[in-house]
Amino acid sequence: MTYKIFSTLLTLSAAFALAAPAHCAWERLRSSDAPLAVVYASTGAYEVAYTVGENCASPYELTESANRVWSGYLSMIPSSLVNQGFYGFDSTSGVTMDGALWGVPSGLEEVKLLFSTDISTGLSSPGISVTQVQDSTGTELNANWPVTMTYSGQRLVIVPDSAWPKGSVFSVYYSSSIVDINGLPVSGATTVYFSVIMDHQADNTASALGNRRVRVLIPANAYDEDFFLTLSTDAAKPEIVAANTKLAAQPGSPEFINLVSVRPYDAAGNQAQPNSACVVSLPYPDATGDGIVDGSAAGLKASNLAIWLLDEERKLWVKQTGASLDPAATRVALPVSHFSTYGLLALPDTDLTPAYAYPVPFRPNSGNPARYGTWAQGITFTSLPAYGRVKIYTISGALVRELDIAAPTLPWDVKNTDGQIVSSGVYLWEITAGKNRKTGKLVIIK
Repeated sequence: MTYKIFSTLLTLSAAFALAAPAHCAWERLRSSDAPLAVVYASTGAYEVAYTVGENCASPYELTESANRVWSGYLSMIPSSLVNQGFYGFDSTSGVTMDGALWGVPSGLEEVKLLFSTDISTGLSSPGISVTQVQDSTGTELNANWPVTMTYSGQRLVIVPDSAWPKGSVFSVYYSSSIVDINGLPVSGATTVYFSVIMDHQADNTASALGNRRVRVLIPANAYDEDFFLTLSTDAAKPEIVAANTKLAAQPGSPEFINLVSVRPYDAAGNQAQPNSACVVSLPYPDATGDGIVDGSAAGLKASNLAIWLLDEERKLWVKQTGASLDPAATRVALPVSHFSTYGLLALPDTDLTPAYAYPVPFRPNSGNPARYGTWAQGITFTSLPAYGRVKIYTISGALVRELDIAAPTLPWDVKNTDGQIVSSGVYLWEITAGKNRKTGKLVIIK
């Protein structure tokens, strides 16, 4: 374990050898180089001759004070705890992930919050509220849950007045009135979450904390004993970034919308898959109800959504069959027998039915631009799919121009591949997207 010095009194060279506990190292975080802070060598060990000011072992002041310097004594805390404020849950049960504790035992189990500094029992006002956010069915409750709280060193200990109900999600809010042993704020107001182990004999619905519309339904007796799940919607994990990068490199590949990584555990914290089918449900944004996924780069249709499994070894998305679309609830659901990482992706639309070209005929010198077009506008292909190609041929079949589709509309400047304006005459066009193909005719009169 590494220990760091919280002192504004000492200036120590990296070469100095301080006496320290076994397996520890010293590191100076901050120093004011105060002239009255005298350091001298004695029998090979460095000691503080005398100090000035009040003690300052406060990560809050060390990290948040932009223009104040504090003086004080030499203090050691584990370097893993030097982050400001809340550090995590202190628990021997459950799993801590994404700042939350999953799988707290039901009953009157203590929940302990670990901070990066000792909490003052005399100066801190409670400033704590515990809320039952959801029950085991995923129903939003947001109801206050009475608890008893105590402080013990760096720990805030929470004991429920009545048993934590199985399958519920709770939030813990603590205010800035929690202060350290020097009366300094531990941190600003913060909310953290924990879930309670699930009853295997009842139907359960687990929700992701980052997006509670992301859900997993677990039917009764899918497990032989009580269990819990961790749900993450973090798309920044390396294997997911790699898989999405491969998508972007392939024209016509599906577009990523969101995901859920589900990890299942038994009551003892060992990974345990269900013995019957569960349902992963992923939402998509469609505020207007027009069947188009909001914010998608290519105006993706909800009807083209599917749930894909992440092949973590090859870092590839693999499409799954059997998903169902619920347009009213704007979600896609998939029965699964194995929990892993599942993503919601939409294939680009390749429907060519509405595609066409205008104006026909193209007569830019007619004096009627609204009907026959202009040289500046050229000929437009419209209602195109998300990707594909447009090819223009002479009536004899010679290729005149080839254009890549990148938007619903695609202009053609009436020039061939050599950059020359084509001659008057009849031309044929062909649009291809995926396995679909459509053709039509153009007439150019200069």
